[in-house]
Formats: sequence, C-alpha cells, structure tokens
Amino acid sequence: MRTIIRILGAIVLLSLFIPATASAEDEWQFRITPYLWFAGIKGEASTIPGYPVAPIDVSSNQALQDTQASFMGLLELKNGKHAGFVDILYSDVRSDLYYAPALNLTLKSISRSTLVTAGYAYELYNSSQAFADVFAGARYWEVDSQLDLVGGLGVLPPPYSPPYSIRNKESWVDPVIGVRARSALGGSKFFVSGILGVGGFGVGSDRFYDASVHLGYQWSKLIGTTLGYRLFDVKYEDGSFLYDVRQDGWLLGVSFTF
Repeated sequence: MRTIIRILGAIVLLSLFIPATASAEDEWQFRITPYLWFAGIKGEASTIPGYPVAPIDVSSNQALQDTQASFMGLLELKNGKHAGFVDILYSDVRSDLYYAPALNLTLKSISRSTLVTAGYAYELYNSSQAFADVFAGARYWEVDSQLDLVGGLGVLPPPYSPPYSIRNKESWVDPVIGVRARSALGGSKFFVSGILGVGGFGVGSDRFYDASVHLGYQWSKLIGTTLGYRLFDVKYEDGSFLYDVRQDGWLLGVSFTF
C-alpha cells in the first residue's frame, strides 16, 4: 500500500511540473476512463516447495462465469504535448475444479491481480483526426495466487494432506515503456485506439508485455464509449515462487473528458 501511495504521489507531482513547460495557449485536459474487463488466465504458478508448478487455465470464454470481480480505470491529466497518467487494474479469476495428473490431485485455482501503473507521456503527433505518443513509468504488481487441493490419495504428507490450501502472495515494481495511438474512422465519430507497453527487464519481473486495442464512439466532447480486447503476459520468479501467466479478455469502457 505504501508503494501505491508513493507512485500516485509521484505522478501527481510529475503532472503538475511537466505541463508548466507547455505554452500559455495550451489548455488543461482531464480524462477518466473506467472499464469492465472479462479476463481469462493461463499459465503456471508455484504450489508447495519441492513439488511441480500447477497449471492455471481459464479461457476468456469462461471469464464471465469464473470472474468474481474485475475492473480497470485510467486517469489522465494533459497539457499540450505532456501528460501524466495512472492506470489501475484489479482482477479476481477462479477456475472450476480440474484434475492434475502430476500430483494426483484435484485443484481449484484462484488468481487475484492488482496492477497500478503511473507514468509520463509525450505526444509525438497530433491532428484533428489522430494522435500518437510515447510513455514511460513504473508498474506496481501485487499477485495473490491460491490453490485448493482435494483428494490426493495420500500423495502429500502432513501438513499438506488434502483438503489443503496453498497461498502465495508477492509484490514488486517494474519499469515500463510503450506507445499509444488513436485515430478517427473516416472523419466519423467512430475511432480506433491501441496501447502497447513492455517492461520488467529483470528489475522486478523477468519481463512482461501489455497490449490492448479498442473500437470506440465519441458521443460528445464529454463522453465516449469503447469495446476492446486486452492481454498481458508476465513472468516473475523469486526463489521458489513462480508466476508465469497470461491474462486476456474483452473489455467495455466509458470515458469522460473535462
């Protein structure tokens, strides 16, 4: 929590300082974009030290059924070519019971992820129909991975004999860089937009990438709506803990610009 507060504080200070370099003709612009994200998850997570990792597999088609809670929110403050932003994501995905032959166990996976990304963006191109910018910042990760064991036929010794719950919780901070772009479709109120970010570089996680694409409609200067698809892939390993997963799924959002 302290790390999140520090990141949010840093981006507020950054947003206040950097736009001061813009010309007097530039206007302040604030945008808030809440999303719902129906994310599947696939990958591997650590179980008990000394035992194999367990697979996690919830398809995006199952996400409506298996997602307990998932939301995103983007806050952006812009002046001229300079912008500061905070991107917040939380997801809670729980799989159905499935069989793991390597352990002779039935497992139920629960994966909770909290991501807070804060950064600075610089506009490279802007016209009445499109814009593109680059950004750099930091991403805070908090991963809470839980596996519930049932059965086992005596495979695991006490105190791990089923029913047993294995829970691993880790947090770390990664650098992130990327590009963002948006373009109107044929001069209409429809638009397409996309974001691509990469990071980690061994600082926190080994690596990650995060990409999304959206189709939107700008109802007015104030309100726009978007339908899109987002995926990220991350690999983090620290001692006996491994979290190597990909999350992806449809998202639905609405943006308010002031």
